[in-house]
Amino acid sequence: MEKNHEYHRPDLEAEDTEASTKAIKRDLSRILKTDSIILDVGANRGQFALEILEIIPTVKIYSFEPVKEAYIDLHNLASQHKQIVAVESAVSTSSGKKTFYVTESDVGSSLLEPLPNQPSKWLTLNKKVTVDSVRLDEFIDKEQINLSQNPISLLKTDTQGTDLDAIVSAGKYLNPKTISSILVEINFRVFYADQIPYYKIFSELDDKGYRLGWLYPHRSHDEWLWWGDALFIPK
Repeated sequence: MEKNHEYHRPDLEAEDTEASTKAIKRDLSRILKTDSIILDVGANRGQFALEILEIIPTVKIYSFEPVKEAYIDLHNLASQHKQIVAVESAVSTSSGKKTFYVTESDVGSSLLEPLPNQPSKWLTLNKKVTVDSVRLDEFIDKEQINLSQNPISLLKTDTQGTDLDAIVSAGKYLNPKTISSILVEINFRVFYADQIPYYKIFSELDDKGYRLGWLYPHRSHDEWLWWGDALFIPK
């Protein structure tokens, strides 16, 4: 019998999700330190930040989320956990106002418009809004984060098709000496208009001195690979 994916991400199978989450936590526990700085881009309601605090409760996490409804929950979470800094903004290659596409299940919201007629609330457009966006290098400079004393241990991006833009916005800081590792969602199928191809992410990070440390795959309901979380570490 065909599964009903109306309200779910069409690529998720429970066994893949649970195994991948466990493996990610295992590997991040090897990377993170008690004083680690983490950039959490595409934070939604702070799910990833909470997972990080379960691993090491003393890290500092800058969590970026532009969708108002999700940001309110993220802000409330940050008020309960001083380690989390909630930032109401998208991340892209230029700072300023951007059009943002909010999906019915807002975890699929993006700076890119989702393609029509996809079988999920995660990929069904609900509304278009205007949000703030910032470059990561400009944010780092504004916050006066001293990376020479304490490099960023992890940059995590989950921006629904614009992850490469978020990564390269780190500019001069995009190297293993100042950003030690990168966890990025890699889409192997096209869900959004003008979605950046996955191989360009691999190429860019290879050029910047990173290698693929591990891939945490997720199969879709057709049992083929649709996306995965890729952890990049220094060569």
